[in-house]
Amino acid sequence: MKKSLHINFRAHFGQPIADDKPNRPKPWLHIRYADTQYYAKEENWAIAQEFDGKHGYLFSYDLHLEETVTIPVQVDMGDLYVLYVVEGDNDILVQDVADDLVCTLAPGRARYLYVPPGDYRVELSAGGYQVFGFYFDGGIFRDGNDRSFRFLHEAIAAYRNKATHLVYSIDFLVGPKTLLHIDHLCNNLRKGDLDNEAFVLTELTRLMQLSKEKVFTEYEQTSDPELLIQRYRQLLAKDIAYEGNKAQIKLIATQLDIRYEYLNRIHKQFHGKNLRDYRNSLLVTHVETLLAGPFSLWEVAIQSGFHGPSELNRFFKKHRGMTLAQYRRSIEKV
Repeated sequence: MKKSLHINFRAHFGQPIADDKPNRPKPWLHIRYADTQYYAKEENWAIAQEFDGKHGYLFSYDLHLEETVTIPVQVDMGDLYVLYVVEGDNDILVQDVADDLVCTLAPGRARYLYVPPGDYRVELSAGGYQVFGFYFDGGIFRDGNDRSFRFLHEAIAAYRNKATHLVYSIDFLVGPKTLLHIDHLCNNLRKGDLDNEAFVLTELTRLMQLSKEKVFTEYEQTSDPELLIQRYRQLLAKDIAYEGNKAQIKLIATQLDIRYEYLNRIHKQFHGKNLRDYRNSLLVTHVETLLAGPFSLWEVAIQSGFHGPSELNRFFKKHRGMTLAQYRRSIEKV
Protein backbone atom coordinates (compact mmCIF):
# COMPACT_ATOMS: atom_id res chain seq x y z
CA MET A 1 0.00 0.00 0.00
CA LYS A 2 1.35 3.42 -0.88
CA LYS A 3 2.61 5.49 2.05
CA SER A 4 0.18 8.31 2.72
CA LEU A 5 0.79 9.36 6.33
CA HIS A 6 3.85 11.54 6.95
CA ILE A 7 4.53 12.46 10.58
CA ASN A 8 7.23 15.11 10.74
CA PHE A 9 9.12 14.11 13.89
CA ARG A 10 12.10 16.08 12.59
CA ALA A 11 10.24 19.34 13.15
CA HIS A 12 10.78 18.85 16.88
CA PHE A 13 13.56 16.28 17.24
CA GLY A 14 15.79 17.02 14.27
CA GLN A 15 17.49 14.26 12.29
CA PRO A 16 17.02 10.65 13.42
CA ILE A 17 19.84 9.10 15.43
CA ALA A 18 21.78 5.96 14.56
CA ASP A 19 19.99 2.79 15.55
CA ASP A 20 23.18 1.40 17.11
CA LYS A 21 23.57 4.28 19.56
CA PRO A 22 24.20 2.95 23.10
CA ASN A 23 21.34 3.14 25.60
CA ARG A 24 18.79 4.12 22.98
CA PRO A 25 15.19 3.46 24.10
CA LYS A 26 13.35 0.35 22.99
CA PRO A 27 9.78 0.22 21.66
CA TRP A 28 6.99 -1.47 23.61
CA LEU A 29 6.06 -3.37 20.45
CA HIS A 30 8.43 -4.71 17.84
CA ILE A 31 7.08 -4.71 14.29
CA ARG A 32 9.09 -7.30 12.44
CA TYR A 33 10.83 -5.98 9.31
CA ALA A 34 9.54 -2.46 9.96
CA ASP A 35 11.37 0.65 8.81
CA THR A 36 12.44 2.07 12.18
CA GLN A 37 13.64 5.59 13.04
CA TYR A 38 14.91 6.82 16.41
CA TYR A 39 14.73 10.46 17.49
CA ALA A 40 16.11 12.21 20.55
CA LYS A 41 16.33 15.79 21.78
CA GLU A 42 17.57 16.40 25.30
CA GLU A 43 15.30 14.23 27.51
CA ASN A 44 12.65 13.81 24.80
CA TRP A 45 12.67 10.83 22.46
CA ALA A 46 10.52 9.05 19.89
CA ILE A 47 10.59 5.75 18.02
CA ALA A 48 8.74 5.40 14.72
CA GLN A 49 8.11 1.99 13.14
CA GLU A 50 6.32 1.55 9.82
CA PHE A 51 5.55 -1.54 7.75
CA ASP A 52 4.20 -1.36 4.21
CA GLY A 53 1.74 -4.16 3.50
CA LYS A 54 -0.37 -4.51 0.38
CA HIS A 55 -3.63 -4.49 2.35
CA GLY A 56 -2.63 -2.17 5.17
CA TYR A 57 0.12 0.21 6.23
CA LEU A 58 1.11 -0.54 9.84
CA PHE A 59 2.75 1.90 12.25
CA SER A 60 3.76 2.12 15.89
CA TYR A 61 5.02 5.23 17.69
CA ASP A 62 6.61 5.46 21.14
CA LEU A 63 7.22 8.90 22.65
CA HIS A 64 8.55 10.32 25.89
CA LEU A 65 8.10 14.07 26.24
CA GLU A 66 9.17 16.46 28.98
CA GLU A 67 7.08 19.27 27.52
CA THR A 68 4.04 19.84 25.33
CA VAL A 69 4.90 19.19 21.70
CA THR A 70 3.04 19.85 18.44
CA ILE A 71 4.04 17.62 15.54
CA PRO A 72 3.08 18.42 11.91
CA VAL A 73 1.36 15.69 9.92
CA GLN A 74 0.70 15.47 6.20
CA VAL A 75 -1.77 13.05 4.59
CA ASP A 76 -1.58 12.41 0.85
CA MET A 77 -4.67 10.29 0.23
CA GLY A 78 -8.03 9.78 1.89
CA ASP A 79 -7.95 6.43 3.70
CA LEU A 80 -9.56 4.72 6.66
CA TYR A 81 -7.44 4.54 9.81
CA VAL A 82 -7.54 2.67 13.10
CA LEU A 83 -5.61 4.28 15.97
CA TYR A 84 -4.96 2.47 19.25
CA VAL A 85 -3.58 4.62 22.08
CA VAL A 86 -2.18 1.71 24.04
CA GLU A 87 -0.79 3.95 26.76
CA GLY A 88 -0.73 7.67 27.35
CA ASP A 89 -0.51 10.13 30.18
CA ASN A 90 -2.95 12.52 28.50
CA ASP A 91 -5.33 12.79 25.56
CA ILE A 92 -3.79 13.22 22.12
CA LEU A 93 -5.30 16.18 20.25
CA VAL A 94 -5.60 16.23 16.45
CA GLN A 95 -5.98 19.67 14.86
CA ASP A 96 -6.51 20.80 11.31
CA VAL A 97 -4.50 23.45 9.48
CA ALA A 98 -6.67 26.19 11.04
CA ASP A 99 -5.78 24.88 14.52
CA ASP A 100 -9.34 23.70 15.10
CA LEU A 101 -9.64 20.54 17.16
CA VAL A 102 -10.97 17.78 14.91
CA CYS A 103 -10.43 14.67 17.04
CA THR A 104 -9.32 13.54 20.51
CA LEU A 105 -7.61 10.22 21.17
CA ALA A 106 -7.83 8.99 24.75
CA PRO A 107 -5.37 6.64 26.51
CA GLY A 108 -6.44 3.01 26.52
CA ARG A 109 -8.96 3.67 23.74
CA ALA A 110 -9.10 3.29 19.97
CA ARG A 111 -10.96 4.94 17.09
CA TYR A 112 -11.55 4.48 13.38
CA LEU A 113 -11.11 7.60 11.30
CA TYR A 114 -11.55 8.70 7.74
CA VAL A 115 -8.71 11.16 7.15
CA PRO A 116 -8.83 13.19 3.92
CA PRO A 117 -5.71 14.61 2.28
CA GLY A 118 -4.34 17.68 3.98
CA ASP A 119 -2.14 19.09 6.72
CA TYR A 120 -2.76 18.40 10.39
CA ARG A 121 -1.10 18.90 13.74
CA VAL A 122 -0.92 16.48 16.64
CA GLU A 123 -0.55 17.98 20.10
CA LEU A 124 0.89 15.86 22.91
CA SER A 125 1.30 17.02 26.50
CA ALA A 126 4.31 16.07 28.59
CA GLY A 127 4.34 12.35 29.33
CA GLY A 128 4.71 8.96 27.69
CA TYR A 129 2.71 7.58 24.76
CA GLN A 130 2.44 4.29 22.89
CA VAL A 131 0.34 4.35 19.72
CA PHE A 132 -0.30 1.55 17.23
CA GLY A 133 -2.41 1.77 14.13
CA PHE A 134 -2.87 1.06 10.46
CA TYR A 135 -4.57 2.63 7.47
CA PHE A 136 -6.20 0.65 4.72
CA ASP A 137 -8.22 0.92 1.52
CA GLY A 138 -11.85 1.41 2.49
CA GLY A 139 -12.80 -0.60 -0.59
CA ILE A 140 -12.50 -3.65 1.67
CA PHE A 141 -16.06 -2.79 2.71
CA ARG A 142 -18.25 -3.82 -0.21
CA ASP A 143 -21.16 -6.04 -1.24
CA GLY A 144 -22.92 -5.25 2.01
CA ASN A 145 -20.21 -6.64 4.32
CA ASP A 146 -20.25 -3.37 6.25
CA ARG A 147 -23.84 -3.84 7.47
CA SER A 148 -22.85 -5.11 10.90
CA PHE A 149 -20.23 -2.36 11.32
CA ARG A 150 -22.84 0.26 12.13
CA PHE A 151 -20.41 2.33 14.17
CA LEU A 152 -18.30 2.78 11.02
CA HIS A 153 -21.04 3.77 8.60
CA GLU A 154 -20.32 7.50 8.76
CA ALA A 155 -16.58 7.02 8.26
CA ILE A 156 -17.14 4.55 5.40
CA ALA A 157 -19.60 6.94 3.74
CA ALA A 158 -17.08 9.77 4.07
CA TYR A 159 -14.45 7.58 2.40
CA ARG A 160 -16.74 6.61 -0.45
CA ASN A 161 -17.85 10.20 -1.01
CA LYS A 162 -14.30 11.55 -0.74
CA ALA A 163 -15.36 13.94 2.02
CA THR A 164 -13.10 16.90 2.69
CA HIS A 165 -13.44 16.77 6.48
CA LEU A 166 -12.15 14.23 9.00
CA VAL A 167 -14.76 11.78 10.32
CA TYR A 168 -14.21 9.51 13.31
CA SER A 169 -16.10 6.71 15.02
CA ILE A 170 -16.98 6.34 18.68
CA ASP A 171 -14.00 5.12 20.65
CA PHE A 172 -13.69 1.72 22.29
CA LEU A 173 -11.53 -0.09 24.81
CA VAL A 174 -8.06 -1.41 23.99
CA GLY A 175 -8.06 -4.55 26.13
CA PRO A 176 -5.71 -7.53 26.64
CA LYS A 177 -7.27 -9.52 23.79
CA THR A 178 -6.71 -6.65 21.36
CA LEU A 179 -3.08 -6.30 22.47
CA LEU A 180 -2.49 -10.03 21.98
CA HIS A 181 -3.84 -9.80 18.42
CA ILE A 182 -1.64 -6.78 17.68
CA ASP A 183 1.41 -8.52 19.11
CA HIS A 184 0.69 -11.67 17.08
CA LEU A 185 0.35 -9.64 13.89
CA CYS A 186 3.54 -7.64 14.38
CA ASN A 187 5.71 -10.56 15.52
CA ASN A 188 4.77 -12.85 12.64
CA LEU A 189 5.24 -10.57 9.64
CA ARG A 190 7.37 -12.11 6.91
CA LYS A 191 9.28 -10.28 4.22
CA GLY A 192 9.49 -11.68 0.70
CA ASP A 193 6.85 -14.33 1.41
CA LEU A 194 3.77 -14.55 -0.80
CA ASP A 195 1.72 -15.84 2.13
CA ASN A 196 2.52 -12.72 4.16
CA GLU A 197 -0.06 -10.54 2.41
CA ALA A 198 -2.81 -13.06 3.11
CA PHE A 199 -1.64 -13.23 6.73
CA VAL A 200 -1.75 -9.44 7.10
CA LEU A 201 -5.24 -9.21 5.59
CA THR A 202 -6.51 -12.01 7.86
CA GLU A 203 -5.09 -10.41 11.01
CA LEU A 204 -6.32 -6.92 10.15
CA THR A 205 -9.76 -8.37 9.51
CA ARG A 206 -9.64 -10.07 12.90
CA LEU A 207 -8.78 -6.78 14.56
CA MET A 208 -11.73 -5.15 12.80
CA GLN A 209 -14.05 -7.92 13.95
CA LEU A 210 -12.70 -7.60 17.48
CA SER A 211 -13.30 -3.86 17.47
CA LYS A 212 -16.91 -4.53 16.41
CA GLU A 213 -17.27 -6.85 19.42
CA LYS A 214 -15.76 -4.21 21.71
CA VAL A 215 -18.21 -1.58 20.49
CA PHE A 216 -21.10 -4.00 20.80
CA THR A 217 -20.18 -4.91 24.38
CA GLU A 218 -19.60 -1.30 25.41
CA TYR A 219 -22.32 0.56 23.53
CA GLU A 220 -24.83 -1.61 21.72
CA GLN A 221 -25.17 -4.77 23.80
CA THR A 222 -28.31 -6.00 22.04
CA SER A 223 -28.45 -4.13 18.75
CA ASP A 224 -26.32 -6.43 16.55
CA PRO A 225 -28.10 -9.76 16.02
CA GLU A 226 -25.06 -11.54 14.54
CA LEU A 227 -22.81 -10.58 17.43
CA LEU A 228 -25.53 -11.35 19.93
CA ILE A 229 -25.93 -14.88 18.59
CA GLN A 230 -22.16 -15.32 18.46
CA ARG A 231 -21.88 -14.31 22.09
CA TYR A 232 -24.77 -16.58 23.09
CA ARG A 233 -23.20 -19.58 21.32
CA GLN A 234 -19.88 -18.96 23.04
CA LEU A 235 -21.54 -18.90 26.46
CA LEU A 236 -23.58 -22.00 25.67
CA ALA A 237 -20.50 -23.94 24.52
CA LYS A 238 -18.75 -23.01 27.74
CA ASP A 239 -21.74 -24.12 29.84
CA ILE A 240 -22.00 -27.44 27.98
CA ALA A 241 -18.30 -28.11 28.58
CA TYR A 242 -18.68 -27.50 32.32
CA GLU A 243 -22.24 -28.62 33.07
CA GLY A 244 -23.32 -30.85 30.22
CA ASN A 245 -27.04 -31.55 30.30
CA LYS A 246 -27.50 -29.12 33.20
CA ALA A 247 -26.78 -26.16 30.91
CA GLN A 248 -29.95 -24.07 30.56
CA ILE A 249 -30.52 -22.19 27.34
CA LYS A 250 -33.04 -19.78 28.85
CA LEU A 251 -30.70 -18.90 31.72
CA ILE A 252 -28.06 -17.70 29.27
CA ALA A 253 -30.64 -15.45 27.62
CA THR A 254 -31.35 -13.97 31.05
CA GLN A 255 -27.63 -13.37 31.59
CA LEU A 256 -27.54 -11.42 28.33
CA ASP A 257 -30.68 -9.53 29.34
CA ILE A 258 -32.40 -10.64 26.12
CA ARG A 259 -35.76 -12.34 25.68
CA TYR A 260 -35.27 -16.02 24.93
CA GLU A 261 -37.96 -15.96 22.25
CA TYR A 262 -36.10 -13.23 20.36
CA LEU A 263 -32.79 -15.09 20.60
CA ASN A 264 -34.42 -18.30 19.41
CA ARG A 265 -35.95 -16.54 16.41
CA ILE A 266 -32.79 -14.81 15.21
CA HIS A 267 -30.70 -17.95 15.81
CA LYS A 268 -33.01 -19.91 13.53
CA GLN A 269 -32.86 -17.05 11.03
CA PHE A 270 -29.04 -17.09 10.89
CA HIS A 271 -28.30 -20.79 11.47
CA GLY A 272 -31.39 -22.71 10.39
CA LYS A 273 -32.10 -24.39 13.73
CA ASN A 274 -33.61 -23.35 17.03
CA LEU A 275 -31.57 -22.95 20.20
CA ARG A 276 -32.73 -26.21 21.77
CA ASP A 277 -31.65 -28.23 18.74
CA TYR A 278 -28.32 -26.41 18.68
CA ARG A 279 -27.84 -27.01 22.40
CA ASN A 280 -28.55 -30.73 21.95
CA SER A 281 -26.08 -30.98 19.06
CA LEU A 282 -23.37 -29.46 21.27
CA LEU A 283 -24.23 -31.89 24.04
CA VAL A 284 -24.06 -34.88 21.67
CA THR A 285 -20.61 -33.76 20.53
CA HIS A 286 -19.54 -33.38 24.17
CA VAL A 287 -20.73 -36.93 24.95
CA GLU A 288 -18.94 -38.30 21.88
CA THR A 289 -15.70 -36.74 23.08
CA LEU A 290 -16.07 -38.39 26.48
CA LEU A 291 -16.97 -41.76 24.91
CA ALA A 292 -13.72 -41.64 22.97
CA GLY A 293 -11.84 -41.45 26.28
CA PRO A 294 -11.07 -44.04 28.97
CA PHE A 295 -14.24 -43.38 31.00
CA SER A 296 -16.90 -45.87 32.01
CA LEU A 297 -20.48 -45.21 30.92
CA TRP A 298 -21.31 -44.12 34.45
CA GLU A 299 -18.46 -41.61 34.39
CA VAL A 300 -19.50 -40.34 30.97
CA ALA A 301 -23.07 -39.89 32.20
CA ILE A 302 -22.07 -37.98 35.33
CA GLN A 303 -19.58 -35.77 33.47
CA SER A 304 -22.29 -35.05 30.89
CA GLY A 305 -24.75 -33.87 33.53
CA PHE A 306 -27.07 -36.91 33.44
CA HIS A 307 -28.28 -38.98 36.41
CA GLY A 308 -26.93 -42.21 34.96
CA PRO A 309 -26.23 -44.26 31.82
CA SER A 310 -29.90 -45.07 31.19
CA GLU A 311 -30.94 -41.42 30.96
CA LEU A 312 -27.91 -40.57 28.85
CA ASN A 313 -28.50 -43.58 26.60
CA ARG A 314 -32.07 -42.46 25.83
CA PHE A 315 -30.87 -38.95 24.98
CA PHE A 316 -27.97 -40.17 22.86
CA LYS A 317 -30.03 -42.70 20.88
CA LYS A 318 -32.70 -40.09 20.19
CA HIS A 319 -30.23 -37.54 18.78
CA ARG A 320 -27.48 -39.80 17.42
CA GLY A 321 -29.48 -42.81 16.24
CA MET A 322 -27.42 -45.38 18.15
CA THR A 323 -26.77 -46.44 21.73
CA LEU A 324 -23.69 -45.51 23.72
CA ALA A 325 -22.28 -49.02 23.33
CA GLN A 326 -22.92 -49.03 19.58
CA TYR A 327 -21.14 -45.69 19.20
CA ARG A 328 -18.15 -46.93 21.18
CA ARG A 329 -17.88 -50.05 19.03
CA SER A 330 -18.11 -47.93 15.87
CA ILE A 331 -15.19 -45.70 16.82
CA GLU A 332 -13.11 -48.66 18.02
CA LYS A 333 -13.28 -50.09 14.50
CA VAL A 334 -11.84 -46.94 12.96
